[in-house]
Amino acid sequence: MYRLRWARQKAKATVARTVIVAALAMLGPSMVTVGLASTTDTSARTDASAADALHSEFGALLARYVHGVGVDYPAWSGAADDLTALNDYVQSLTSLDPAPWPEDDQKAYWINLYNAATLRLVLAHYPLDSIKDIGGLFSSPWKRDVVTVAESTLTLDEIENEILRPEFHDPRIHFALNCASIGCPPLRADAYRAANLSEQLDESCRRTLNDARWVSVGKDGIRVTKIFDWYRGDFEENGGSVRTFLDRYRDEPLPKGKIEHLSYDWSLNIAADRDSH
Repeated sequence: MYRLRWARQKAKATVARTVIVAALAMLGPSMVTVGLASTTDTSARTDASAADALHSEFGALLARYVHGVGVDYPAWSGAADDLTALNDYVQSLTSLDPAPWPEDDQKAYWINLYNAATLRLVLAHYPLDSIKDIGGLFSSPWKRDVVTVAESTLTLDEIENEILRPEFHDPRIHFALNCASIGCPPLRADAYRAANLSEQLDESCRRTLNDARWVSVGKDGIRVTKIFDWYRGDFEENGGSVRTFLDRYRDEPLPKGKIEHLSYDWSLNIAADRDSH
């Protein structure tokens, strides 16, 4: 439903721009350039800038509570002001509609919203051993309504699989999203931002794919995170093969041999050492 609403909004923006160009052209070619410079969706630019400022606030929370490859849930759950700050961030972000924004602004918005909504969900139910404990035996935390954007209520599953993956076709996203589990690529201790998003995504890939917890090479052969099994098509579409994608970000290329998959640990990603980053 959101994707349909988003497509409609993008179409409206395109039509409006076409009408403006046609009107300006009647006044002369020079007016098209001048007019577009002054009429390029100012509100969209303003909203994207507002989101970037909000991401800075989220980044400060992440810097405070993300240590190593985990999150200090005990400390965060006991800090009322920071729980409120996380909720305010999510609420402020969802008051904006990123549909007309530049692509990197949109992508940063959805990655940060996914991670923040996941953290808010876990903290609302903490203490727990796994995010999968939320909702019980017959329901999934990824199928729960967590946010409303542009009048559409969304689940974590919809943000990832109906927006981020099909809209942007960027497999690096899999190493930016965090599902609050040990098996998931580590949460970055900062928010993602449009200005340097590609560099941040590359860094997240390098960090994960050079860590033996996600890519193990040894006597047992080559074993990689289950993400490469679940989303194989995403990596093949972008890099040609899983191996090609892995080698792009590893310090040392993988040796020859069959690639198998590590078991996925759904235990909560609680920071083991709260004093180290």
